[in-house]
Amino acid sequence: MRIRVPLAALLVVLAAAADAAPIAGTASLSGAVQAPRAVPGAQIHLMNVDKNVLFMVWSSGGRYRAVNLFPGRYEVTVRKAGWAADRQTVTLEPGESKTLALALREETARPVRQGEFGFTSSANTDARLVSYDELYPREPGRELLERQCMYCHGRNFFPNKQYPEVTWNTFIDVMLGLGAAADRGAMIPAGTLSAQDRQTILAYLTRHFGPGSERRGLRMDAEFPVDEAALGKAMYVEYYLPLDKQLDAANQQRRTQQAHFDADGNVWYTDRSVPNRIGRVNPRTGEVKDWMMPDPKADPHGLAVDRDGHVWWAETVGFHLGRLDPTTGSMIRYPMDSTGRRQGRGHSPIVDGKQNVWFTVIGGDMLGKWDRQTGKATVWKVPTAGAAPYGIALDKDDNVWFAEFRRCKIARFDPRTEKFTEYEAPTRPCTIRRLGVDSTGAVWYGGFNNGKLGRLDPRTGAIKEYDIPMPFSEPYDVWPDRHDDIWISDGGQGGALIRFAPRTETFTYYPTPQITDQPKLAITREGAVWYTPRSSLKAAVGVLYPDVTQVTTLAAYE
Repeated sequence: MRIRVPLAALLVVLAAAADAAPIAGTASLSGAVQAPRAVPGAQIHLMNVDKNVLFMVWSSGGRYRAVNLFPGRYEVTVRKAGWAADRQTVTLEPGESKTLALALREETARPVRQGEFGFTSSANTDARLVSYDELYPREPGRELLERQCMYCHGRNFFPNKQYPEVTWNTFIDVMLGLGAAADRGAMIPAGTLSAQDRQTILAYLTRHFGPGSERRGLRMDAEFPVDEAALGKAMYVEYYLPLDKQLDAANQQRRTQQAHFDADGNVWYTDRSVPNRIGRVNPRTGEVKDWMMPDPKADPHGLAVDRDGHVWWAETVGFHLGRLDPTTGSMIRYPMDSTGRRQGRGHSPIVDGKQNVWFTVIGGDMLGKWDRQTGKATVWKVPTAGAAPYGIALDKDDNVWFAEFRRCKIARFDPRTEKFTEYEAPTRPCTIRRLGVDSTGAVWYGGFNNGKLGRLDPRTGAIKEYDIPMPFSEPYDVWPDRHDDIWISDGGQGGALIRFAPRTETFTYYPTPQITDQPKLAITREGAVWYTPRSSLKAAVGVLYPDVTQVTTLAAYE
């Protein structure tokens, strides 16, 4: 049965179709989405089985259109909570434009399972989704877990764990820094967790997330807001990484962490699965290439690319910066403190205008700089103990901004005076993972544990915060585009990229194809938003095109 198409929504689709200039050699697919009644914003998944690349668009006014598709064989389906659809196949040739009608039928009532669109989840295996109070019963230990553990790891970290008491006990030791070098820092600072409180948390974790516990996930009893006018112009693409039969035999998964562009339009990523790798995706072809790291367990976190095309990464284990020359395949590791006096856990690098590499040290409370001229690294202790420096950004004057993850502060370091300035977020306690600087110099950040978006004016020190509207929001990264709209990666609601328009103070949601979080964003000059779905079932490097009519190339250029 065909639905009646609202004229305004239909005009959006037709306008997008008319404006889009297809990229040479690509194909397109369009058609109606039939249903017994109106189903706004259904997801159309188009899986290219030849290249292992997913394209995803939304229906608008009962129709869809996907452009700039790789030629090849596709499996096509429609996804919407409460609805079902049959999978169809289609083959697209270069330059071809085809139509394909899709149909939705209402699904009979059944338990909601993990991995379904519109709900949060905590793992990549099948699990029953339950309310927050059922997942975290109101018993002694819940408040302690929220305050000491959950506000850092998030609400979706624990439910898929089925660990015995000895394993949970070991993890608590790690968080307390027991057995580690003194200057590597503890994630739970000394004196903040009594022996009795530790036992209470341990008992709670073992009882509810032990070997005999049921696999569960967190259910979000609210659907993402649907803006058909915006979604009808948007498209996601995810490039799935291959599993190596030998390298990935043990864990059967890969774990991408951060996306970054090079001058040739390729997208680089870190792979934190063991063995660790640095990888590159060519968005124009879908080709994936990996380089094994010198230390396969060094745990590469952040990544940056310098002007010479060398790829830099920061190691969480081993306290080194790494550099890859893609033309030769050679790799060099530099100590993060050339004096050898300090140790810590590296985190995020960034390259300044003089091609020096700055980096944060999350365990050890330091900011560091590898000097291009000397080839040596220097570290500075940040003023606040237990700050856990995390995300990093530069302003137009190469001042270094970074988030103090565990101390709810935004910090600035002036390289000329070597002085720190710290700004406290108004809503406390909070955790701040990442931040970004817009063209006016304003610094934007996300309150990971409290669902806030914040804006700091460095000229006055004034901070304004906005409530992100959906429940269970966990803003991970915030990054401005060329129009100074702010993009937020939010995994707490099941996975969404969110655009915040400061001029109107409005939020627009773009739910991700997979249930996941997205630790770091990178935005091209055309406004394409690249990300890595770190906790997803299928490891990938992904991109959201907010407006496919503006896409002139699949390459990613800053």
